[in-house]
Parts: sequence; structure tokens; C-alpha cells
Amino acid sequence: WRWLAPGGAVLWYDFTVNNPRNPDVRGVPLDEVRALFPQGRVTARRLTLAPPLARAVCRIHPRLYPLFNVVPLLRTHVLAWIEKPR
Repeated sequence: WRWLAPGGAVLWYDFTVNNPRNPDVRGVPLDEVRALFPQGRVTARRLTLAPPLARAVCRIHPRLYPLFNVVPLLRTHVLAWIEKPR
């Protein structure tokens, strides 16, 4: 953060939930991202349908993906723009 120029930003993309099949893989909730960058202005959106669900849905038919991805609760990944104040 200290290397980032004022007005610069960090682009963050990560999953927010833990992997139930692998205890070594932990999600990073948006509250934790905000805590990591307390001075930053965070703009975030949930984007990606949970991969296991996406794979299952696409096996049935790929056109089902957008229908399932409409439900925010099913999106497990976040894209965040974290801006450093000027």
C-alpha cells in the first residue's frame, strides 16, 4: 500500500468462501479485504458463479450459466477496485 501512489489503485479478484473439500483453501470475505486496506475506498462486485455449481450447470447446458449467475448468493468471487486517496 505504501508503494502505491496517491490516486492509484489495487485490483483484487478472489473468492469469498472456504473450499469445503480442501481446508487449506480459505476464502477472503469482503470485510477482511476492507480491513486490509482501511484507508482505501473499496468498490466491489460479486461476479463468478461458484465453480462446482458452474461446472454442473454447464454440463446440462451452457446457456444455463447466465440464469444461475443472476442470483448473487451463488456468486463466490469478488472483483474489487481499492483506491488510495490523493
